[in-house]
Amino acid sequence: MSDLSYFIGALGTRIATTLLTDTTVRDLDNIPASGPCLLVCNHISHFDPNILGMNFPRRGRAVDYMADLPLLQIPVAGRILKSWNAFPIDRTKPIDRAAIRATLERLAQGRIVGIFPEKGLRYGEKSILNGAPLPAGTAAIWKMAGVPALPALVFGTDQLYQWRYLFRRPRLFVYYGPLLPPPDANESREAASDRLTTAIRHLYAELQKEFRVRPCEIPRCPPERFSEI
Repeated sequence: MSDLSYFIGALGTRIATTLLTDTTVRDLDNIPASGPCLLVCNHISHFDPNILGMNFPRRGRAVDYMADLPLLQIPVAGRILKSWNAFPIDRTKPIDRAAIRATLERLAQGRIVGIFPEKGLRYGEKSILNGAPLPAGTAAIWKMAGVPALPALVFGTDQLYQWRYLFRRPRLFVYYGPLLPPPDANESREAASDRLTTAIRHLYAELQKEFRVRPCEIPRCPPERFSEI
């Protein structure tokens, strides 16, 4: 397993975002410099893994993302994602044991594994940011792994679906929260899930307190972005 391709992709993403967007990154030091960690974040666009993970090489780390199986089956894009150490999850299965096993194996190797627990792109009332519950599956993996979790927030990345927005350098936000200690034996999956949910929503509250969110920045699905003039 090599991180060279990941580091190259992260550098390219940082260069592009510096030139084309106004990106705010908060609390990069919360990324652990060593040891296993479960990265847990909201999900609003296909650009999220790149934008979220582009800063990890600055801490000497890479992220192994759990990616939806159809993405890894795309001929060119899938090969690139695999070179960045992404591994598949089959969401057509109630429980993908192979994906869980791969997650636990990589964490056991001391790596960072990134999960978007909302099971797809989510907006409005379906988003964890606006009150939707977090599926308990991620908390179950967290309990099995027994590693710290790094809550994170991405916001504004769905604007990148509309190329016209690049002329005004859209604002993107990436927040990394404090590490959460692993669940103990007495903590239920529901309680662990609540901890993750509260941490991510707290990051969103911090963003709203520090910056005034513009109407055009409210997350929207790709078809809506594509249709904007």
